[in-house]
Amino acid sequence: MNLGISVLAACVGLAAGYQEPPPLRVVYFVPADREPLPHYQERLDRVMTEVQRFYREGMQAAGYGPKTFTLERDDQGRLRLHLVRGQYPMREYGRNDAAKVRREVKAALAQHGIDADRETVVIFQVLLAWEGDRAIEVGPYVGGGNHRGGTAWVYDDERLDPRLLPSKEPGGYYNGPCSLGQFNTHYIGGVAHEMGHAFGLPHDCETNADRTRRGRSLMGGGNHTYGREVRGEGPGTFLSHASAMQLAYVRPFAGERPDADVPPTCRLTALDAEFEDDGLVLSGSLEARPAAFGVVALNDGDSPPADYDAVGWTAETDEQGRFRVKIGELRPGRSQLRLRVCHVNGSVSVFTFDYDVDGRGRPQLDVFRMRVPLEQAMQAFAVRDRRRLEDLANVYRDRFPDLSELHRRIAHLMRLLEAVPPRPLAELPRDEAGWVAVSGATFRTATTGWGRPLRDQVLMERGGPCFIQVGGQFFEQGLFAHAPSRYELEIDRKYARFRTGYGLQDGHGGSVVFVIRGDGRELFRSPLIQDNVPRNLDLNVEGIRVLELIVETGEDGPGSDWGVWLEPRLRPTAE
Repeated sequence: MNLGISVLAACVGLAAGYQEPPPLRVVYFVPADREPLPHYQERLDRVMTEVQRFYREGMQAAGYGPKTFTLERDDQGRLRLHLVRGQYPMREYGRNDAAKVRREVKAALAQHGIDADRETVVIFQVLLAWEGDRAIEVGPYVGGGNHRGGTAWVYDDERLDPRLLPSKEPGGYYNGPCSLGQFNTHYIGGVAHEMGHAFGLPHDCETNADRTRRGRSLMGGGNHTYGREVRGEGPGTFLSHASAMQLAYVRPFAGERPDADVPPTCRLTALDAEFEDDGLVLSGSLEARPAAFGVVALNDGDSPPADYDAVGWTAETDEQGRFRVKIGELRPGRSQLRLRVCHVNGSVSVFTFDYDVDGRGRPQLDVFRMRVPLEQAMQAFAVRDRRRLEDLANVYRDRFPDLSELHRRIAHLMRLLEAVPPRPLAELPRDEAGWVAVSGATFRTATTGWGRPLRDQVLMERGGPCFIQVGGQFFEQGLFAHAPSRYELEIDRKYARFRTGYGLQDGHGGSVVFVIRGDGRELFRSPLIQDNVPRNLDLNVEGIRVLELIVETGEDGPGSDWGVWLEPRLRPTAE
């Protein structure tokens, strides 16, 4: 389904209820031991005008008309810069001090009646230091926001000027000596890139075809290729269609609208997946409020682990909420597809799918096909509606006879509804190999850092999955162990071996360490785990009276530290 570009462009510009976009607030932040750099007013006017042009031409090329952000100007037409004097010397603003800079900027803007929390703010900081001919990035260089507003932290420098983009003269520095033109490529490109994040854009990479023809996507690696075509150094940077679609209705581009603050809701009502012409085709329908006008499918391979290589594919939604999007350039291995539904108030709803692509480039389709029926089953489970769950199980056996994983998970939900109270280890049955499943046992103590201890499931966070899943694998037995957590089990010297898997629950990017202790003595300590890959261990526990399963937080605190123990088992000593 091809996007109705001309119609959509007209709608973006003329939709009822819109008011003119508010101008961006541009701030000049100078630390206490520095002074404003020469000609900063004129240079930054040229920088912002250049970036404004880039977005305008990018939106036009994508079919949305010459839409771009507006700038705050004085009576003489000059860019209005809000000068903010920092409280501290330059070296007291580190790379991770974005919040520190913003607090000072917010307080200064508030004195002029400007609420930074409701604006899009670009902060040019005098926080790039020079040691001889070497530039040192001292302060934060980052961006973040949403469709309503955000902040970009970037640098100013005497050499920052779009007039120097064509220059091949030496005098710049970026990871090594470079020309003045290359210096501006990186730092003006950085301004445009971090502003994209302030507008709410995620990273997205260009397709192979676009890389050859047009260069790099701005929100991928395009901050390092911006304007290099003017020096004859290869293709430069462009605004991808995925980025343009997400910008079409954001406040800085499209203006105010009455439903701008309405929190978006979105539900997939149908989803099918096919392998067609070496691509993954998703066809579906959705119910959205405010209405949806398009979808962006960001396909992100596991390698490299960062999301800069997430290629965006787009499609419109029709009046009934139906869409069909084709995702190409599939790479063997593990991938994550983030389906971003674009609402007409500029907000975005996201559906995430983790799936595999085999060595022949064929994607795992069941992950997508079972999403909607599984969500319906989970809704019945959430309200403990056993009859509804049984009815769905019967319907799906007929409708989806080939989706064995769907039927396995629904059967698991049925078992969870019938869960019996935990019992002492000695009363639990053994499997055919003589092992006892620990998740059914009575623990002496059980604590988790967030939520509550759970057996054979994780918390249904915001209606999300309750299944224990790591690396795309579903585990019927296990323990939810959000760090810091501890499960203590009395085994009374009656067991010889302990086997378990461990890992971070899919969809969570925390950092944890798994530890096992026996009678207070450390038997096992994992390295820092920061990926969603299941691991296994087998320990000798002979002579142990109390076994402790512990998950510790990483150095970055407990956020997203969804540790899980996978199918933990004990084998009794020989009788």
